[in-house]
Amino acid sequence: MSEPVLAPIAAADWAAALGLVIRLHDREADAELLALLAGADPGALFAGLLNTPAEADALTALSAALRDLAGQGDGSAALDEIAVDFCDIYLTHGYRIAPSGSVWMTEEHLERQAPMFAVREWYAHYGLAVPDWRLRADDHLVHELQFVQHLLCDKAEFAATDAARFLDAHALPWIPDFCAAMQKRARTPFYRATGALTQAFLGALRDWLAETTGIAPNVLSHAFAREADRKAREDELKAAEQPFVPGLAESW
Repeated sequence: MSEPVLAPIAAADWAAALGLVIRLHDREADAELLALLAGADPGALFAGLLNTPAEADALTALSAALRDLAGQGDGSAALDEIAVDFCDIYLTHGYRIAPSGSVWMTEEHLERQAPMFAVREWYAHYGLAVPDWRLRADDHLVHELQFVQHLLCDKAEFAATDAARFLDAHALPWIPDFCAAMQKRARTPFYRATGALTQAFLGALRDWLAETTGIAPNVLSHAFAREADRKAREDELKAAEQPFVPGLAESW
């Protein structure tokens, strides 16, 4: 008997799985989400997408975290711990890690710097904008991953190519480091597993995009990104020193 022919993994499969990853970071895990995850095998949720030993370890960590939560009675105490952990990771800076690219990719480690405006230009190119950049910056992890998800669903000719380039220039220079810090500092196994899963997933997604588009990964290092940011600021200062000449520069 011949082996069954498996359907190739499509961008829609990656987009759907990325939606779950985004949900894990977007807001604290509640009873509804945990019930959904408990009723499903994490390996099945990411079937065909995460296949290497390291990726399998991330799925095993999530499975173990869910089993641990299932064994904690009515779960109210566990949900309280998860809520506190979420706040310390994403809201209060309790762990001294930030979920925004500017903090990781600029020398001053400040929010809402040049990297944020760079990703804003990407969003605008596709007719997108964040709801409130003062509440959650454009280069927040959730917004950047939502944009990648949008590109995976987009039927435009260069959308997959743009997804690969956006990951290399804006998401992968810092999100894996953020996730590694989560694994070390988060108190709950659930959020440590979330960090491991996200790190593994983005690596696997970028590998798939390399196969699909032919564009090999070329992730900017922090140092390179900071140097690019410094040069951009210097160019802005130089431009500000020049007199305005109608027709040679943008006007309002």
